[in-house]
Amino acid sequence: MDKIITSKLNCISSDGMTRINEKKEKIEKAAAILENVKPLSSFEYGKWKRIPKSHTMKIAVLRVLSPQTRVSSLRSLEYSTDLDDLLTDISDEQIEDILRRHRIRFPRQKVKAVKFVRSIDWVNIIQELEKFSGGSLEEEREARLRVMNRTLGMGLKTVSDFLKDIGFSKHLAVLDSRNLNFLKSLGLATENLKASMLSNRKIYYELEDIENEIANQLGITVSELDERVMTYTRIPGELPHRI
Repeated sequence: MDKIITSKLNCISSDGMTRINEKKEKIEKAAAILENVKPLSSFEYGKWKRIPKSHTMKIAVLRVLSPQTRVSSLRSLEYSTDLDDLLTDISDEQIEDILRRHRIRFPRQKVKAVKFVRSIDWVNIIQELEKFSGGSLEEEREARLRVMNRTLGMGLKTVSDFLKDIGFSKHLAVLDSRNLNFLKSLGLATENLKASMLSNRKIYYELEDIENEIANQLGITVSELDERVMTYTRIPGELPHRI
């Protein structure tokens, strides 16, 4: 009986080690693919300390408009003077007209989100959360949750993108369909996982942990990793970040 139990335990242990080794190989493969990718947009840690308040606001507006909107539409707005107009006290109808002009999804619903984001003192919030910046993944996750609790229409991915774009975070992953498909192609995410499931915090955290492992393998931040993934998976002719 003891021999049977020992044999079963050895099998379980062996299976566990096999899965660990397989995951390690996939992490290494992902790192090898991205190692020589030159990102179109660079990541600058601490950027928020030097950029004008208006730039931080522009980034926040772009991020709140990003859910379910194509990157090309966001870039169209980012490269336009219409983005400056969104920071001014224009009417709801004018805001909606700008969003429609640049093919932002759900423009009518996002008018309220734009106005709410404009009302936030982003510099003050970031200063309050600075102690969490660049520390551990757990600390930056806490900062992300605090921003989410103070905003409207900004979820895990949206806030992560905002914090990356202002140079606040090093460990937070910006997970969307492109990142998900990249991880799927390497067997690091299951095929039945859909982008719509990324709003689930448990799923998001699991994939975020994987991206941190890939970044550690490369010796870079997850924010830098995201720029490489974006470049690797980009559509031909896609413009880089301007702000």
